[in-house]
Amino acid sequence: MITMPVESTPMAQLTVREIDDDTRERLKARAVRNGRSLEAEARAILERAASEEEPAILRNDERGFGDLMHERFKDKGLTEDELRRFNIGISEINSMSAMRIPDFEAEDYEPDPVK
Repeated sequence: MITMPVESTPMAQLTVREIDDDTRERLKARAVRNGRSLEAEARAILERAASEEEPAILRNDERGFGDLMHERFKDKGLTEDELRRFNIGISEINSMSAMRIPDFEAEDYEPDPVK
């Protein structure tokens, strides 16, 4: 009988630095209680934590807040008074922040160079 070596999918490796001694000892004790090596215990904790996390990326059939707002108000527009108040609010925000919201319609608009 001839056996062929089984090719496995390469697994990612993770190095965690600067774990204090107390944390390491508690992790070792937990591994012993669960009948696992320290590495296997850390892997189990990471796998469990990652499987509980909700993905932050929207699926193709989901829409973000901006999409929902656009859909809701796309046919509404602003009255002259609402537009005036909106622009005043933007000016106030700009005056309080080091970051400025660019006026893309200004004739002298130039994007910041990439740093």
